[in-house]
Amino acid sequence: MELQTINQVSKAYGISTRMLRYYEEIGLIKSLRKEDYAYRVYDEAALSRLRQIILLRKLRIPMRHISVILNDGQTSEAMDIFMQNIKELDNEIATLSTIRNILLRLFDKLRQSEKLHINFDLLIDKSVLSIVETLSLSKNLIKETVTMENVKTPEIRTIPFGKYMWRLLEEKDGKALIITDNIIGRRDYHNDLTDITWEHCEMRQYLNSSFYDSFTPKEQSQILETQVSDRDNPWTGTKCGNPTTDKIFLLSYDEVVKYFGDSGDMANRISWDWGEVEGVGGVLMRGGAVCINDQYNNARRPPNPEDGKLGWWWLRSPGGSGQHTSGSIGGIGEIFMCGDDVYDHPHRDECGDGGIRPAMWIRI
Repeated sequence: MELQTINQVSKAYGISTRMLRYYEEIGLIKSLRKEDYAYRVYDEAALSRLRQIILLRKLRIPMRHISVILNDGQTSEAMDIFMQNIKELDNEIATLSTIRNILLRLFDKLRQSEKLHINFDLLIDKSVLSIVETLSLSKNLIKETVTMENVKTPEIRTIPFGKYMWRLLEEKDGKALIITDNIIGRRDYHNDLTDITWEHCEMRQYLNSSFYDSFTPKEQSQILETQVSDRDNPWTGTKCGNPTTDKIFLLSYDEVVKYFGDSGDMANRISWDWGEVEGVGGVLMRGGAVCINDQYNNARRPPNPEDGKLGWWWLRSPGGSGQHTSGSIGGIGEIFMCGDDVYDHPHRDECGDGGIRPAMWIRI
């Protein structure tokens, strides 16, 4: 069978390229590298394994269990995992059946009495309450309640500078940290798919040369040199490289959390990944060290860019999928801790190349 590129596999199986890189990172599948070809390719053995992964995911087997089933090869381990999931499904089926019966009962009561006051009489019916009290509050509902109580929408202040509108992130001692309010362009993080850090990437060169030169001499005099440092990827340890001195830079994971909202999910490694649901498409599901999906997604998601493509944008921090990846913010505002390949042109998917949101300290 002919080898397939990561983008061909992504489209054929409805799996994002990020998820394919994650499967490879945790040892579930293996890609090949053809000589004189920069991109991952997959043979029939890898595709067969991918089909097995998809089947188990559709059966709602967690990723940590899939790894055991496929890599361990022990029948007893697989049997234990299947039985554990069967018990969990039995409990869920029983709970859903109870909920269905309660809703039917409520519906019948409403139909029988048009004068019944739903906010009081119906919801204190002892026969209904006795059944409801046997149910536990869903973990998702608990998280939703806590999330909604803790959301504090920060005041957004914007200022014009140069050709763009900028969001004011911090102001102190006559200086301001600003970031473009929107994605101002798209380009690869680097000009080759290779191991790279912020210090040596093409994106840094572009921002501090061509982009910097687009400002007037007066504006340039306001842009301050900044000591830019980072830390290794907090989930996987991918190296961040050396500190730099820059006029213009991209934000890091830590700065995004600091200025756009901290749910604690990065520190606590509460992660999500993208999965496929038949009839629905891609949905975020708990598990997998792929991204952070929290109450601050909307704050991180910029307005739709002019080209109409999903507005994902680059960070300077190293991605968790390897030194050839850099951090990013996804189209709905999720923080991709796994990162994106630094170079993928011309095979980038429908989301297009990564968006640029430059940041800088200026004198005000």
